[in-house]
Amino acid sequence: MRIIGGIHRGRLIDRVGKESTRETADMVRQAVFNMLGGSVFGSVLDLFAGSGAYGLEAISRGAQLAVFVDKDRDAIKTIERNASLLKCQSQVSIHFMDYQSYLKTLNESVKFDIIFLDPPYQMDVYIDLINVLRSHLNPEGMIVCESTKSLILPETILDLDKIKEKTYGIKRISIYQ
Repeated sequence: MRIIGGIHRGRLIDRVGKESTRETADMVRQAVFNMLGGSVFGSVLDLFAGSGAYGLEAISRGAQLAVFVDKDRDAIKTIERNASLLKCQSQVSIHFMDYQSYLKTLNESVKFDIIFLDPPYQMDVYIDLINVLRSHLNPEGMIVCESTKSLILPETILDLDKIKEKTYGIKRISIYQ
């Protein structure tokens, strides 16, 4: 697995290497960042982070901060190792906890420019998460949902509209703004 664009383009990053962690292929990540416009600014939240590929790609493309949340110890170790490989430890905040516990810790003043939601496919939590995370999204921010292609999310959730949607193999990417 590698970083696709930005200052770390072409650098290899480690996978978690567990069956319970579904890594996003380079091609799909590249397509997602193309859909986002390429460059990233501000801060990002990588919920269900796995190897941290989405957040690390965002840092490579200009994000100042990436917040990673995962409940798997091996995933956390992989994110730490990958941040070290890219020498971007000062730009990451890593939380070893489940997503519900993390959401309870969020202060109302915490805002993100991009939120990546890539839960295990059997967890249909996208709408609930967007309802909770909407207040933590900057006005021009976006929420990227990676799901199984059979799951079709609504066109509008709260005041966010689905602005882009594409399928790649078994995955569906839906972007809300």
